[in-house]
Amino acid sequence: MTITVTGPAALLHTSGARFKALTRAVLAFVAEREDATAPAPITHLHIEAVNNELLLIGTDRKTLAIVRQPLTAASAKFAARVAVPADTIACHLDDIEDKTRVSLAIEPTKITLAYARTEAHIPAHPSELPWRSAITDSLTSEDVLTDRLMIDASHLAKLGPAKALAKPRKPMNIHLRGAEHPIIATAGGTFLALITPRQIPGHPGATLPDQPFDSWLGLLDRCAATTWTGST
Repeated sequence: MTITVTGPAALLHTSGARFKALTRAVLAFVAEREDATAPAPITHLHIEAVNNELLLIGTDRKTLAIVRQPLTAASAKFAARVAVPADTIACHLDDIEDKTRVSLAIEPTKITLAYARTEAHIPAHPSELPWRSAITDSLTSEDVLTDRLMIDASHLAKLGPAKALAKPRKPMNIHLRGAEHPIIATAGGTFLALITPRQIPGHPGATLPDQPFDSWLGLLDRCAATTWTGST
């Protein structure tokens, strides 16, 4: 399907599989709209077209993710930062087949998503999400030796969809920046995520057990002392 644009724009043409992998890797980090306390910026997918590159950004305050993808084409000197409701994008993904050709056009006031016989025009508003400042302090060149961290398991689970962006059998890299700083997960130069450790106000380590492995070491000791019998 061909998209018609009426002014300066950026275009991405890709496969359905690639488009779904890019968007789902970020949508996992966006706050649910049903959360009445969530302000609009964290329930939106933020889309940037700059320097012939597409950036997708999502956050729920405690986590943040970014993907990068070269654009297919862009108007001369075109740059845009827009935001659209994340659930509006998500509702199309199940209808996109892996081998379908998908086109995305980014304009200052809307994005257009085209696939198969569907062409969806989605109103957009300027994005003011300060994601660059959020990661500036974290992207240091050195990791920090950290013995234990408290991490919400549901936050780690958000990394799952990004597996589709990694090369086969290539693991995701996890970087530690200290007990009070976000961990960073990367999949090459395509995907980056920040996950904030869980902290207790005033006492970040108050709930950490002194000997977190004691119960597991006890289990191993009991197993070692057990005589196993099996049926033949």
